[in-house]
Amino acid sequence: RKTNGSAVDLSAIASGTGGFVINGESASDNNGVSVSSAGDVNGDGLDDLIVGAYQADPDNKSKAGKSYVVFGKTGTKAVDLADVSAGNGVVAHTIDFQGNGESNTLTGTSADELFVAGLGDDTLIGNGGTDVFNAGA
Repeated sequence: RKTNGSAVDLSAIASGTGGFVINGESASDNNGVSVSSAGDVNGDGLDDLIVGAYQADPDNKSKAGKSYVVFGKTGTKAVDLADVSAGNGVVAHTIDFQGNGESNTLTGTSADELFVAGLGDDTLIGNGGTDVFNAGA
């Protein structure tokens, strides 16, 4: 967590100091065009990120899009979204955002959750905290 107003040197982060790099899964996915805070999804006290790849092809569905939840961490080793997608790491999980009208389920923690739904039947199961639910069409 950055605690001062000094500039961030991206070349230092790329070399492994002051943060970590997130490498995309595929060049044509447009990884990182959309990045936002996810809060603390896994409850470890570190803020997590959602990295969008709106042109990804999950499960052979052309351009359906994909979002990755990358868990916050204290180390500087790069995160490879290909490893996240394959389930080979403990630092993140993958959420397929397919927009295909199928049901989706999100299970909450004791913290606040925000869930914006798409098509289909969507379920939010809260466990305390403030839960905000915006349903799709």
